[in-house]
Amino acid sequence: MSVIIEDDVMVGGNCGVYEGTVVKRRAVLATGVLLNQSTPVFDLVRGEILRATDGQPLVIPEDAVVAPGSRAITQGPGKDWGLSVSAAIIVKYRDAKTEGKVQLEDLLR
Repeated sequence: MSVIIEDDVMVGGNCGVYEGTVVKRRAVLATGVLLNQSTPVFDLVRGEILRATDGQPLVIPEDAVVAPGSRAITQGPGKDWGLSVSAAIIVKYRDAKTEGKVQLEDLLR
């Protein structure tokens, strides 16, 4: 599967967008976000977990603002050791504040 990044997507530094991922129009990927077909994305706004399915890519919704985060390992040695794994988290959808930051980035380029 390919990588598709639609129009007006803002990709922060040190991001990785890999095979099997579609990033819809006007989404914002904050610095350090990693996405691939096996990455679950936790949408805090809509209360759902986005995943790729057989034959379907991981799709980041239009206007989503995705930030890097972590989630706790809840079983086995990882739990005992207090470990966590990286996670992609939709923290909000674009609003006026986001627009201002994106415009500033455009001006700085």
